[in-house]
Amino acid sequence: MSRNLLFLPAAVGGWILLYFAALFFPPEAALPQHIAVFIAATILTLASALVVAGFSRLKQHRNVYLIIGLLGLIATFYCARPLVNRSRLLNRSGDIPGQIIYLTGEQSGLVGISEPLLLNHRNENFKAINHQLEDEFPESAELILLLAMVQLTLASGIGLWIGEGIDEIAHLLPVAIVATVADIWSVSSGATAKIVVSSAINYFLLRFPMPGYGSIPYLIGLTDFLFFAIFFQAAVRFDLGVKKNVLLLLTSFFIAVAAAIFFATGLPVLPFMAILFVVGNYRRMTMKKEEVRQIILFVVFIIIAFTLISKFAN
Repeated sequence: MSRNLLFLPAAVGGWILLYFAALFFPPEAALPQHIAVFIAATILTLASALVVAGFSRLKQHRNVYLIIGLLGLIATFYCARPLVNRSRLLNRSGDIPGQIIYLTGEQSGLVGISEPLLLNHRNENFKAINHQLEDEFPESAELILLLAMVQLTLASGIGLWIGEGIDEIAHLLPVAIVATVADIWSVSSGATAKIVVSSAINYFLLRFPMPGYGSIPYLIGLTDFLFFAIFFQAAVRFDLGVKKNVLLLLTSFFIAVAAAIFFATGLPVLPFMAILFVVGNYRRMTMKKEEVRQIILFVVFIIIAFTLISKFAN
């Protein structure tokens, strides 16, 4: 059996071993929380990049990658459903007492000036109930692991299918622009924030244990690894230098995660990824004047489209 065929099972096996190593890391050896989050995100990124590379090394026809991605999509839906349902149940259980608090406050005339106090009381009550129910109905670490694997299958399959279908190096620039504009729009319009606070987060974000804490936080988006797969396969397809581009792509993750922890806010990965990839390969992205004009028109169209979507969505 060739190394290419062995690479994917080895990458998946390594991912699983790292997952359980982090999950059962001794609490007494735990680092400060922000460092533990960065370490978890770093391990998740590196291990997932190897999985994407493993799928790429299978060297399948792009339609096979599409089938793999679609199977990953179906599996992601079914694996995430129990976690989504659990999250909805917890939210509903916490909402009921909160509604009672507000109704009682209204009947007692505690509105207006006292409303912030009611809100704080409601939030504290919601958190307490949620924590208690989470202890009573714990998540399955094995299911979270399985979900991460099928999410990576989805991202790898669709990403490699797209990357393998790019005919010219210059076409990578529109891909980078779409990634950047879409991710910035998603964050600025509040779409990402709505997903993060909803049960749907289980479909879109990958999780990895924080070493020493026993918790498994949501860390990096599925689409980030999908675009990683696109750019990775493009680097392979056009001989752009795999090692160089893997370093650039991984750096984008590390910058985004470090900045998010430092500023204590969620930041999109794709703008960093797109910029680093384009800058690192700009000399190879030679374009004719007509292609430049088409790209400018494309960018204008994308901006207008996202602006209209934001307007009508609100």
